[in-house]
Amino acid sequence: MKSATDRMMGLIKWLLILAIIAVLLLAVLPLRWYYDYASDFIKPVVLRDVSGSLIKGEAEQLRYDLIPMGHAEWLLYPGSLTGIGGRIRVYQDNYDLTFKLKEINQNQARIKQITGYLNWDYLQPYLQFNQGRFDGYWQFDINQMVYDKQAGVERLDGQVRLKEFKLLSPTQMPLGDVIIDLETKKDGMIVGTIHSNSDRLTVSGAFYIQPHRWQLNVDIIPKAGHYQLNAALQGIGDPRPGGGRRLNRAGFY
Repeated sequence: MKSATDRMMGLIKWLLILAIIAVLLLAVLPLRWYYDYASDFIKPVVLRDVSGSLIKGEAEQLRYDLIPMGHAEWLLYPGSLTGIGGRIRVYQDNYDLTFKLKEINQNQARIKQITGYLNWDYLQPYLQFNQGRFDGYWQFDINQMVYDKQAGVERLDGQVRLKEFKLLSPTQMPLGDVIIDLETKKDGMIVGTIHSNSDRLTVSGAFYIQPHRWQLNVDIIPKAGHYQLNAALQGIGDPRPGGGRRLNRAGFY
């Protein structure tokens, strides 16, 4: 006759076997068969037109909370008892970003790394470069990010670099790189130091992220002799004493 301990160990063994079978089924069964049932467990992520499985698949549209993020591909695994980890790639014509997840659940996203690019054209509608036409792309190399649904961005460390920045009209002119070095001073307080690497343009300032608020203070100063660039920057922010423009902006997220 089996003892209580033997029966308990046998039960645990069968539970583990059932758990392994469940994971294997999730890995092979088409997600579209059971997405309506699984959707509550992956909130705040919302998927549309899915293919593949919950473990490895893709969707024509991914939304995180209220943020549309475009086409998505993923490879996921349990990150903890309360969340999932893995890798998610989101992309459209103007961006391609990969998120390596430490853990994501209904209340918080803990991201180990963000890499990829975002074209200048994607941000153009939100900028005030009305006189000149510019081009380039933002390269992301983020070491960690923590986003909390209630508190907002709690941690953000790494670098965002505007590469191959150039003026296209009224004349063509390479402008070098603009770099933002992001550092978490304390939870909820992130400072991005802005500087440039260019022999035609000096960009300097800071980008601040506070709980549900952001603030941008930046000086944009053409170097001597580049009058076309000075004209292209007209309308950006306010005139700066001594030349160039000063841009001060703030808002909520």
